[in-house]
Amino acid sequence: MLNFAKSASDARRAWIGVGVPILVLVVGIIVLAVATFASFARDQDETFERASTTLVASGLEGRARAEGNIGLDNANWQDLFDNVSVRWNQAWVEANVYSSVAEGMIIFRADGAVRYGWFNEQFEPQRAALAEAAIHAATRVPNLRRLARAPTPAETVTHTYARVGDQLLVIAVIPVTPEDETARIARNPLRGYDYLAVMEVITPEDIARAGHNMSLDGFSFVQPGQETPSGVISYPVAAADGVQVGELQWRHTHPGAASFQRSIWPVIFGLIGIGVLTVLIARRLVVRQVGAVAHAEAALESSRIKSEFLARVGHELRTPLNGIIGYAELIHEENETPATRADAERIIAAARHLNHLLSDILDQSRLDANRITLKNEVLPVVGMLSEVQGLMRPSARSAGVTLTVQPSATANYAFADHVRLRQCLLNLVGNAIKFAPRGNVAIKTRIESHPDRDMIVFDIVDDGIGIAKHDLPNLFEPFSQANASVGETYGGTGLGLSISRDLARAMGGDVTVTSELGKGSTFSLAVPVASAQALRAA
Repeated sequence: MLNFAKSASDARRAWIGVGVPILVLVVGIIVLAVATFASFARDQDETFERASTTLVASGLEGRARAEGNIGLDNANWQDLFDNVSVRWNQAWVEANVYSSVAEGMIIFRADGAVRYGWFNEQFEPQRAALAEAAIHAATRVPNLRRLARAPTPAETVTHTYARVGDQLLVIAVIPVTPEDETARIARNPLRGYDYLAVMEVITPEDIARAGHNMSLDGFSFVQPGQETPSGVISYPVAAADGVQVGELQWRHTHPGAASFQRSIWPVIFGLIGIGVLTVLIARRLVVRQVGAVAHAEAALESSRIKSEFLARVGHELRTPLNGIIGYAELIHEENETPATRADAERIIAAARHLNHLLSDILDQSRLDANRITLKNEVLPVVGMLSEVQGLMRPSARSAGVTLTVQPSATANYAFADHVRLRQCLLNLVGNAIKFAPRGNVAIKTRIESHPDRDMIVFDIVDDGIGIAKHDLPNLFEPFSQANASVGETYGGTGLGLSISRDLARAMGGDVTVTSELGKGSTFSLAVPVASAQALRAA
């Protein structure tokens, strides 16, 4: 009951610790999404304002250039120059100064004197007002008298704007010059120039039609100085001298804001739904996690208790066991009866085997509890091989196994714990002897290069029974052997390989195996090579 209450309390605390941040995160995401959409909408609105203004300006500029091209074709015409500026020929002018695309053409002097004017039939009734507005704007073009001496004919063209009622006049102004550029530039400016003004009259209907073509709502031309209404974009139209003649206006449709209003609520509702779903999933996961943590803690506590139990029992058993070994050895030494000595030998062998098992169990419990203390030092590989060979020679002789050592000339010094490295080698060589009766076991060394550090590898090679591939994953599990038949035939606790691998990894190396059933096995124990710094310190 107490554990249940504790689990519920832990779940509640974990839920508060996880659920509240999730809710805060969802709210933050909603706020961020709204801010992002609003910023995007603002950018779209600003983009529309810039793009539509550029479109209007480009359209007006295009009309001015078109009028300029019409005027340049006429003004930079030798016949016009001869019949206007060299000698005035009224009949020729009336017969040739007109256009099928322009609304009006006026020949005037820089002082404003009109020498000739032509308007198409539609605007003939407004001749006087149009001519007056056009000449007033044209004569106020800055540097008008210098246009004729521009480097190229195209640079002699300029334009300006004027207003007549609710109509906008686009006016191109070009000096009447000879076709020959040298003659044009060399002409004496004191003699004065005649100028040709070509105009287009943009009526309210034309403006409305242009707005439709540009997809601009409420496109119109209004008088200057009026206050721009809210939600309206205006583009000021100024004459060449900077005097504003009017404003082109159109409605700001705010496409970004409209899209924002249409899209934001589904997004908000979707985020809220995702948030609620996330909270529910998180709650379920928290409950499961708390349960898993409780089980894990219980398992860890059980493992700790087991390790402590094994350690205490092992130590308690070792004392009487050593006494048994001592008394058995004493009986063996002092008694000359063959049967009694044989019994004493059996007692000694069984006790030593039990002592070895206790040592393995204690080592495994220490490894599980991370209580193994290592003292790595520089170890001569040849000396280590000689030591292991000497210790294992009696076991190999009794099993009829030929034990050989084949050291490498390059594998000189290892950096490991002496006692633990010897323990690993003894375990591996003892296994090889046990599973290769009347066979051959070789201990070889080599250097294996790795990106971070070179390793010395001890290969324990036997030609024994071998191991099937599907049994290899079980080898290094504590209290496990390749298969049940091996344990029944050869005995053992299944701790030696597990302890050897854990110790090797604790020293910075590893134990691996390659084997083929019926052809033997190779167990490779890798430990770090002693560095130059470690060698100097040794």
